Amino acid sequence: MKRMFEPVVFGRAKLHWDYRLKNTDHYQGFYHWHQCCEMLYVHEGSGRVAVDGVTFQIRPGMLFFFRPHQLHQVMAEVSRDQPYSRTIFFFDPHLVDDLLRPFPKHYSLFKALWHGNKKAMAFDLSSRGEEIERNYDQYQWLRSQGMGEDPEEIAMLILRNLECVLRSSKAPALQAQRAEESKTAEYAQQAMKWIDDHYRDSIHLDDLAAALHLSKFYLSKLFHEETGSTLKAYITAVRMRHACRLLETTAKPVEWIGSEVGIPNSSYFVQVFKQEVGTTPLKYRTGAGIARLPAGLKKIE
Repeated sequence: MKRMFEPVVFGRAKLHWDYRLKNTDHYQGFYHWHQCCEMLYVHEGSGRVAVDGVTFQIRPGMLFFFRPHQLHQVMAEVSRDQPYSRTIFFFDPHLVDDLLRPFPKHYSLFKALWHGNKKAMAFDLSSRGEEIERNYDQYQWLRSQGMGEDPEEIAMLILRNLECVLRSSKAPALQAQRAEESKTAEYAQQAMKWIDDHYRDSIHLDDLAAALHLSKFYLSKLFHEETGSTLKAYITAVRMRHACRLLETTAKPVEWIGSEVGIPNSSYFVQVFKQEVGTTPLKYRTGAGIARLPAGLKKIE
């Protein structure tokens, strides 16, 4: 089973770039999160993206922004006649924060996206599709010439995306709306909401099932059908992403962080963290762990 934490390995790179990835056969997404920001632009395809219990439609011209530690799932409907083509890039928000400070309007939008102050994390930019395609083609060419890591070029890539969001007539009106969901999706989202509210506690599946008025066996089956993962894996993922956030933003000891995310046994917390994140909590805090992870662990949406 895939881990819900999908670390993006930058090595010495400032930006991780996947240009026009294409699927023409079966594509099954699953809930996951990264330690960095992600922008996903759809060139071709249909399906849906689920984030924070809200579903957005996948269609050409959609741009999605995912914050660090934000669980999301991409579910594309793929066939040879209906491929799923997208460009994805990942970046450290602290680096981009410094690059965008001279541009007040764009910087304000970026900060709102990064810190979750903007409800809509999906934007219909189809009216500016040609502009975005030129932007990505140009940056791809720069990378082929060895200039893609120039901070100024990275800043221009992101600024042009933000400019399209600011100028698009559709983007400001696009609000997060719940699509009509099946009962399976509804129960899965209720379960995730309950876990998000109780991850600090000692969680028993019997308590979760009782809260949703289902048997734990039936709930487990529904959750797996909708997310491709188990309830136990989701609980662990929620705890680990909160642990990563605390390691990044506080100087609290590892024992305190383990207890804060619902794993009071410190040795067991370190064991689970290393299994799920790929490094120890202390190495993650120093930044050494992510940089040294095998390249095969990078996430491709």
